[in-house]
Amino acid sequence: MSKKNKIKERKPTIYPLPTRTVLYSNKKNLQPVPEVGKTYHCFDDGKITFARHFTIKIDEVLGYIQFKKKYPQEFRKYREAVKEHYWLFSTHTDKFIISRRGENNELGVYVRTKQGDWFGIGYYWNSATLDVTGKYWDSLVANIDNFDYTDEEKKKLIEEGNIA
Repeated sequence: MSKKNKIKERKPTIYPLPTRTVLYSNKKNLQPVPEVGKTYHCFDDGKITFARHFTIKIDEVLGYIQFKKKYPQEFRKYREAVKEHYWLFSTHTDKFIISRRGENNELGVYVRTKQGDWFGIGYYWNSATLDVTGKYWDSLVANIDNFDYTDEEKKKLIEEGNIA
């Protein structure tokens, strides 16, 4: 009898694939919590371009329970956004960032993404990437020569976007 016959061939165990991939924020890459009263860069719909750039001032930074009690309707929107956009929003956010600047003076609410950034849960202006560290703005300005702007337009874009 050969060794081959003695060793029973095993079939590989096949595990089912998950129905959706779950990503968790990498705590090393978490952007810091913005400060109340400070102004930060935002990019509409998460598209990092000059045409999508605007700034917002932070009015409030609330914890989970505080936000749930103070803004119950927006809290429901947050829970819906997490379910609908499971690939973007983290299921647990450490803070809720509130800004009263938005289209039609609606409340802007920013929460953690799975990548550790901040993103708005609203519509229009409030659906945007919040650039707390300034890395997206700095990258955009550093690559301004890649765009078809005149020197005067470049200067104007940079001046308009500067935060004092």
